[in-house]
Amino acid sequence: MTYEQNIAIDIPADEATALLPLLQQSGFTTQSIQRRDLDWQTIVVVIRDLGEIAGSVAAIIALAEKINAYRESMRRQGKTPRGTLRRPGQPPLDLALATDQEVLEWLLRTPPQP
Repeated sequence: MTYEQNIAIDIPADEATALLPLLQQSGFTTQSIQRRDLDWQTIVVVIRDLGEIAGSVAAIIALAEKINAYRESMRRQGKTPRGTLRRPGQPPLDLALATDQEVLEWLLRTPPQP
């Protein structure tokens, strides 16, 4: 059985312009949702066909690398990376406070089954 996993990244709109292209260039399907607060938006990253363990783990590791690259690029600009990872059934993860390893571990946690 295969299914897709949706991971929401709540992020300031100006920083989304840095993260969104990184994700799209890496082949991730994304949807951008404007929130009522015009300074923030939600990027929904969709990972499909999670039925094959090796393929899904590789996709999640690639996603973690892209998110961590975005965070590093913000730090190089002297900014604190702002944003939160969200997924049902899992506590949110603050991108400003998490380590690269914590981002990976959060993404690798088994998501709720559909």
